Amino acid sequence: MLKQYSARIFLLPAKTSPYVIVIRRKPSKLFHVIRWNTSDNRMEYGSWFRGKLYPNRCDVSFDGQWMVYLAMGSKGETWNGVCRLPFLRTYLEAENLGTWNGGGYWSDKKTLLLNSWLPSKGSSPFKLGSLAREYGSEDLGVFYPRLIRDGWIRVGENYGTERQLKNTKKYMVACDGDDGWINQPTSNHPALTMKYIGYLEHGYTFRYSLAGQENIVDDEVTSACWDSLGQLIVAKNGVISLYTLADLRRGSPSVSHDLNTLSQSPEIH
Repeated sequence: MLKQYSARIFLLPAKTSPYVIVIRRKPSKLFHVIRWNTSDNRMEYGSWFRGKLYPNRCDVSFDGQWMVYLAMGSKGETWNGVCRLPFLRTYLEAENLGTWNGGGYWSDKKTLLLNSWLPSKGSSPFKLGSLAREYGSEDLGVFYPRLIRDGWIRVGENYGTERQLKNTKKYMVACDGDDGWINQPTSNHPALTMKYIGYLEHGYTFRYSLAGQENIVDDEVTSACWDSLGQLIVAKNGVISLYTLADLRRGSPSVSHDLNTLSQSPEIH
């Protein structure tokens, strides 16, 4: 009997609007983009993409209307794009040199910082700038500055010790002892913590926890964040769930969406 794998979910919260972009991966080379309005629970199902998206190098604009992304096509070609959500059709684009660099993030509502690429085609309504690569050229170089913009704070200066794992089919590195990041929108919110645990089976991997809520945020959570309304969004085993503060006290979400059984549209974008 074949083992059934859950969809892997990545969450991108818009900074000042009630949208969370959901990037769903299942199977490994098929991605689906969804825009979720967390104020009225409306789901907009967008592009299906065969290839690979790099969610940690993606970002959503403050108003939840645009996304910047790095993609690899089914034939191994790579490119950067800026699209109108929830579809991946590019309004601004450029080829990428393999998977080095690429992607970007919005430093404010009008400024998009690009990770070592220059547009070759198209336009967008944003001022463009270059990202300072304080954390390297791959995922962490985009992901960590985005965390800081969204109010995450380093717990300490220890980023952990890496060790290569032996007897694995692919290159993997575990990271031990990362002090991690913490995000607490107000004093009424429990502290959401995230720690880097290594470059593992699915690439850069993080472990989340929520103070006093181990049953809600555990080791199976693949992505977690606060939305612009101060609600907790959690992705676990292919299911996305929304918790208000009252929900957290009660221990159950207001709404959940199981994304495991979605069927792709006839046309893959």
